[in-house]
This record gives sequence, structure tokens and C-alpha cells, in this order.
Amino acid sequence: MSMKISSFALVFLGGGLGASLRYSTALIFQMLQWSPWASTLLVNGLGTFFYFLSLKWSQGQSEWAGPFIRLGLLGSLTTFSTFSFEVANAVKNGQPTQAAAILFLNILTGVLIAIGMFR
Repeated sequence: MSMKISSFALVFLGGGLGASLRYSTALIFQMLQWSPWASTLLVNGLGTFFYFLSLKWSQGQSEWAGPFIRLGLLGSLTTFSTFSFEVANAVKNGQPTQAAAILFLNILTGVLIAIGMFR
């Protein structure tokens, strides 16, 4: 039972850190007047990279890497819901090419990083 409680605490702490990093990234992109979807692409790409990097580093040896890094920090940093909203919003606004680019770039980036990290 104590491992479950400590895992919960690790997810909680990592989630707070990841969400803060995600929000900071969005604010920086907004301040620079860059496209909001580019911020999502960046955090999704970085999140995927660090997810697979943490798998390589931990090799099942770290009890805190899964809950803190993968579930908490990276789970709250990466933003599938925001990504989905941005695709749907582009379609709604009559920008199908931008919607396709957002969709394609996010998925391609994540998959290519995952493949590269498995080598």
C-alpha cells in the first residue's frame, strides 16, 4: 500500500511540474506571437523523446521514473487534447490544409522520435 501512496505522490508532483512547463511554453509562444499549434508540436515532440529516453535510462531499475517522469511530468506536458482541439478548430475555421499539417506533423514527429529512440 505504501508504494501506491508514494507512486501517487510522484505522479502528483511530476504532473504539477509538467503542467507548469506546458503552460510556460504556451505563454512563451504567445509572447513571441508564434502559432499556438507550434507550441503543442514542440511539447509533444519533446515529451515523446524524453518518454523513450526515460525508458532507455531506467531499464526497469527505477521505481520513480515511471510514476514521476512518464505518468506525471510527461503525461501533463504532452497535450493530446490540445492537439485534437487545434486540428478541429482549424477544420471549423475553414483551414483544412493547416488542420492536415497539424495532424500530420504531430503524429509523424512522435512516431519518428519513438522509432529513433528504440534503436
